[in-house]
Amino acid sequence: MKKLLFVLLLAGLILSIRNSYSQCSDAGVCIIGDVTKKTKTEITANALSFHYVLGFSGTPEDIVFHTFKFGGDFSITDKFSVNVVLPVYSLVYKEKNVMTKNGIGDAFVMGDYITPTGKNQNISFQGGFKLNTSSVDKQKFGYYNAQGSNDLILGVDYNYSFFHFSGGAQIPFTNYKDDAGNVMKRGADVMFRTGLQRRAGDLKIKFELLAIKRLNESEIVYNGGATSKIPDSDFFQINIMGGLLYNISPDFLLDFGIAIPMIKRVDNTDGTKRVFTTNIGIRYNM
Repeated sequence: MKKLLFVLLLAGLILSIRNSYSQCSDAGVCIIGDVTKKTKTEITANALSFHYVLGFSGTPEDIVFHTFKFGGDFSITDKFSVNVVLPVYSLVYKEKNVMTKNGIGDAFVMGDYITPTGKNQNISFQGGFKLNTSSVDKQKFGYYNAQGSNDLILGVDYNYSFFHFSGGAQIPFTNYKDDAGNVMKRGADVMFRTGLQRRAGDLKIKFELLAIKRLNESEIVYNGGATSKIPDSDFFQINIMGGLLYNISPDFLLDFGIAIPMIKRVDNTDGTKRVFTTNIGIRYNM
């Protein structure tokens, strides 16, 4: 009963601020340190996963983002695995109440090398790419959810008992180009997150703080050659995140998460602004 009351109060808090604040959505780098695997059995298991993510851009865009993520973890050795994620997006403009952009998004291919560093502790080195596989409508830059570029993603995650700390960076090495020949040069991002996880039987509760900083302002290079910097696109953001993980059975894991932004953000040129994000998913260890 206490757990249910906590979830309801937290959901109420999110809904009360969803029109006041905005956050950085997961354009890629937030995949670093997204820990749902900690035991040796889970690390060495091949797994399939599916997640649904619901997000809102807030005003003035007023867009609802639906994301369906299909993923797989493939164990190469007892310390190294490869994770693949392919998202499918649907964007709904609330004013028109129609889905105006739909399609496959950019895929992620990430390697994860984990090694013990002591009793109840380990360190994980993670690296890979966000690949331009997107088929989402590319007629304009606005609210495009940071798709259409090839990015390098590198990071490290340290786990000690129920505590973890992560840091990472995402560096675009090709740019998004629309059908008119305009080019979006998105800035590089750095990310830090820390959190706690506590288990109570088959239920695991996690609480995290995540901070993201864009290192330089993004730019648009128009087909005519002129370049325009996007003011305030080198944003800083802090998010409070919570989640519940429940083992339905030894092989099935149910995952629920929410994110609350703490700093107001105005710019949404790359489509990563959110006022509220929640996700639910399932993981099957094969």
